[in-house]
Amino acid sequence: MPPFHLTSDFFVVSLDDAKRKRVNVFVRFVVGNDGEHHRSLTGIITEVRLLRDKGVLSPHQVSWLEETYIWFNSNLPVPPFSSAKWPEDAVSWFRDDATDAIRKMWDIVALLREHGVTVRMLRSANPGRILYQDPYQVVVVEWRTI
Repeated sequence: MPPFHLTSDFFVVSLDDAKRKRVNVFVRFVVGNDGEHHRSLTGIITEVRLLRDKGVLSPHQVSWLEETYIWFNSNLPVPPFSSAKWPEDAVSWFRDDATDAIRKMWDIVALLREHGVTVRMLRSANPGRILYQDPYQVVVVEWRTI
Protein backbone atom coordinates (compact mmCIF):
# COMPACT_ATOMS: atom_id res chain seq x y z
CA MET A 1 0.00 0.00 0.00
CA PRO A 2 1.32 3.53 -0.79
CA PRO A 3 2.46 5.62 2.18
CA PHE A 4 -0.60 7.90 1.94
CA HIS A 5 -4.04 6.65 1.04
CA LEU A 6 -7.27 8.64 0.77
CA THR A 7 -10.58 6.87 1.18
CA SER A 8 -14.22 7.79 0.97
CA ASP A 9 -17.49 5.95 0.62
CA PHE A 10 -17.17 6.16 -3.15
CA PHE A 11 -13.54 5.73 -4.11
CA VAL A 12 -10.00 4.91 -3.02
CA VAL A 13 -7.23 7.07 -4.46
CA SER A 14 -3.52 6.85 -3.77
CA LEU A 15 -1.10 9.72 -4.32
CA ASP A 16 0.53 7.64 -7.05
CA ASP A 17 -2.82 7.48 -8.88
CA ALA A 18 -3.27 11.24 -8.49
CA LYS A 19 0.18 11.90 -9.97
CA ARG A 20 -0.54 9.63 -12.95
CA LYS A 21 -3.80 11.47 -13.61
CA ARG A 22 -2.29 14.95 -13.44
CA VAL A 23 -3.82 17.20 -16.07
CA ASN A 24 -1.32 19.31 -17.95
CA VAL A 25 -2.04 22.95 -18.44
CA PHE A 26 -0.42 24.44 -21.50
CA VAL A 27 0.96 27.96 -21.77
CA ARG A 28 1.63 30.21 -24.75
CA PHE A 29 3.16 33.68 -24.73
CA VAL A 30 1.67 36.03 -27.32
CA VAL A 31 1.88 39.67 -28.32
CA GLY A 32 -1.37 41.57 -27.96
CA ASN A 33 -3.97 43.03 -25.65
CA ASP A 34 -6.64 41.24 -23.64
CA GLY A 35 -9.39 42.28 -26.05
CA GLU A 36 -7.75 40.69 -29.08
CA HIS A 37 -8.72 37.17 -30.14
CA HIS A 38 -6.00 34.64 -29.28
CA ARG A 39 -5.92 33.12 -32.79
CA SER A 40 -4.82 36.43 -34.34
CA LEU A 41 -1.89 37.02 -31.96
CA THR A 42 1.79 36.50 -32.77
CA GLY A 43 3.99 34.32 -30.58
CA ILE A 44 6.87 36.04 -28.81
CA ILE A 45 9.62 34.06 -30.57
CA THR A 46 8.38 35.45 -33.88
CA GLU A 47 7.92 38.95 -32.47
CA VAL A 48 11.41 39.21 -30.97
CA ARG A 49 12.91 37.90 -34.24
CA LEU A 50 11.04 40.64 -36.11
CA LEU A 51 12.47 43.28 -33.75
CA ARG A 52 15.96 41.87 -34.32
CA ASP A 53 15.50 41.85 -38.10
CA LYS A 54 14.26 45.47 -38.07
CA GLY A 55 17.43 46.53 -36.23
CA VAL A 56 15.53 47.64 -33.10
CA LEU A 57 17.59 45.54 -30.66
CA SER A 58 20.98 46.67 -29.36
CA PRO A 59 24.05 44.56 -30.23
CA HIS A 60 24.06 43.22 -26.65
CA GLN A 61 20.39 42.24 -26.94
CA VAL A 62 21.00 40.54 -30.30
CA SER A 63 23.88 38.56 -28.80
CA TRP A 64 21.75 37.56 -25.80
CA LEU A 65 18.89 36.56 -28.11
CA GLU A 66 21.17 34.38 -30.23
CA GLU A 67 22.39 32.63 -27.06
CA THR A 68 18.76 32.11 -26.04
CA TYR A 69 17.94 30.58 -29.43
CA ILE A 70 20.94 28.26 -29.05
CA TRP A 71 19.68 27.22 -25.61
CA PHE A 72 16.22 26.39 -27.01
CA ASN A 73 17.66 24.44 -29.94
CA SER A 74 20.00 22.51 -27.63
CA ASN A 75 17.46 21.73 -24.92
CA LEU A 76 14.14 21.23 -26.70
CA PRO A 77 13.10 19.09 -29.64
CA VAL A 78 12.32 21.25 -32.67
CA PRO A 79 8.83 20.52 -34.01
CA PRO A 80 8.95 19.74 -37.75
CA PHE A 81 7.13 22.88 -38.92
CA SER A 82 9.00 23.00 -42.23
CA SER A 83 8.57 19.33 -43.18
CA ALA A 84 5.12 18.61 -41.77
CA LYS A 85 2.08 19.41 -43.84
CA TRP A 86 0.49 21.41 -41.03
CA PRO A 87 -1.88 24.34 -41.49
CA GLU A 88 -0.26 27.77 -41.42
CA ASP A 89 -2.02 28.58 -38.16
CA ALA A 90 -0.42 25.70 -36.22
CA VAL A 91 1.23 27.04 -33.05
CA SER A 92 3.32 25.75 -30.15
CA TRP A 93 2.22 25.66 -26.52
CA PHE A 94 4.50 24.67 -23.63
CA ARG A 95 3.50 22.06 -21.09
CA ASP A 96 3.34 23.83 -17.74
CA ASP A 97 6.00 21.50 -16.32
CA ALA A 98 8.58 22.62 -18.92
CA THR A 99 9.86 25.05 -16.28
CA ASP A 100 13.32 25.78 -17.73
CA ALA A 101 11.87 26.65 -21.13
CA ILE A 102 9.12 28.77 -19.61
CA ARG A 103 11.72 30.62 -17.52
CA LYS A 104 13.60 31.44 -20.75
CA MET A 105 10.35 32.65 -22.30
CA TRP A 106 9.85 35.06 -19.37
CA ASP A 107 13.31 36.47 -20.18
CA ILE A 108 12.14 37.12 -23.75
CA VAL A 109 8.96 38.70 -22.37
CA ALA A 110 11.14 41.11 -20.35
CA LEU A 111 13.09 42.07 -23.47
CA LEU A 112 9.92 42.69 -25.46
CA ARG A 113 8.45 44.79 -22.66
CA GLU A 114 11.63 46.90 -22.61
CA HIS A 115 10.68 47.79 -26.18
CA GLY A 116 7.08 48.62 -25.32
CA VAL A 117 5.57 45.38 -26.61
CA THR A 118 2.46 44.13 -24.81
CA VAL A 119 2.70 40.42 -23.98
CA ARG A 120 0.04 38.05 -22.67
CA MET A 121 0.38 34.55 -21.30
CA LEU A 122 -2.43 32.23 -22.35
CA ARG A 123 -3.24 29.09 -20.32
CA SER A 124 -5.42 26.19 -21.36
CA ALA A 125 -5.87 22.53 -20.46
CA ASN A 126 -6.99 21.92 -24.06
CA PRO A 127 -5.57 24.52 -26.47
CA GLY A 128 -6.50 22.74 -29.69
CA ARG A 129 -6.18 19.72 -31.94
CA ILE A 130 -2.74 18.27 -31.28
CA LEU A 131 -0.53 17.79 -34.34
CA TYR A 132 2.72 17.10 -32.49
CA GLN A 133 3.82 16.55 -28.90
CA ASP A 134 7.00 15.92 -26.97
CA PRO A 135 7.81 16.07 -23.24
CA TYR A 136 7.98 19.90 -23.32
CA GLN A 137 5.44 21.19 -25.82
CA VAL A 138 2.59 20.54 -28.17
CA VAL A 139 1.84 21.97 -31.60
CA VAL A 140 -1.85 22.50 -32.13
CA VAL A 141 -4.42 24.03 -34.39
CA GLU A 142 -6.10 26.19 -31.78
CA TRP A 143 -9.78 25.95 -30.98
CA ARG A 144 -11.83 29.06 -31.65
CA THR A 145 -12.13 29.52 -27.89
CA ILE A 146 -9.71 28.31 -25.24
